[in-house]
Amino acid sequence: MTKLVSALAGLTITLASAQAVAGVVWMDTTAAMRAASGYPISTRGSVSWAYANRGAEALCVQHGYARGLYTGAQSGELMGVHCFTADMVTWQDVPFGNISRWAWWDDGYTVLDDQMSFKAEAAATSEAGQMGLNYGAGFLTGHKNGVTNHVGLVGIDRSRVGGRGVRTDATGFPDLTPSFNPHYAPWYTVRAVATQVCESYGFATGVASGAYTTGTIGILSISFHCFN
Repeated sequence: MTKLVSALAGLTITLASAQAVAGVVWMDTTAAMRAASGYPISTRGSVSWAYANRGAEALCVQHGYARGLYTGAQSGELMGVHCFTADMVTWQDVPFGNISRWAWWDDGYTVLDDQMSFKAEAAATSEAGQMGLNYGAGFLTGHKNGVTNHVGLVGIDRSRVGGRGVRTDATGFPDLTPSFNPHYAPWYTVRAVATQVCESYGFATGVASGAYTTGTIGILSISFHCFN
C-alpha cells in the first residue's frame, strides 16, 4: 500500500466515580490505582507506550471518564494522567493497515508495543484527520485484535483541536532539548513534551503529529495537535 504523509508535516486530585467537568481532567495516580486498573506500572520506563495507553484508558474508565492518556510525568510513585470526557472523544475500530500506511509508521512493525511512541502518535493523528468524521486529532488505545487485525483509535472532536509547533532549541520546556529526537525518544518524554508545549499555548494536552527541519542549518521542529 502506498505510504502517505500527513498534510500537517504538586496537587493530587481526588478521583470521583462520575465525571465532574467536561473536557480534559488531570490527576495524579498512585501505584495502587494503576494496579487496580489491571495495568500496573511501577516506573514509566518499564512499559511501552501501547501498554501505558491501555492502562490510562482502563484507569480513566474506572473513574467515570471515556478515555485517557498518561502525561509522561512521574514523581516518586505518582504518575500524571489526563482523562477525557465522552463529549470530546469517539472510539473507532480501524484496520491496522489504515495506520501502518502512513509514512510516520515504520514498515515491518505489526506489534504495537514495538513501534516508537512518536511515530505511533503521528500516524494515528494523520489517520484521524482523514477519516471523514469530525476528528481533529487522535491516538491509539494500544489495543489490537489479532484475529481481525483492527486497532482502537480515539478521535478528538475537531472543535477542540489546534495545531502548534516548536523548535527543539526552544527554551522553557523541561523535557525538550536541542538533542531531542522524537523518532527515538521514550514514550513518556514524547508525552511530556506534548503536554508542556500544548500547555504553553493554553491547551490542556496534545499528541505529536509530525517533525520537520527549518532554516539553513536544519533546526528540527516538532508539530503537535493540542486540545482542551
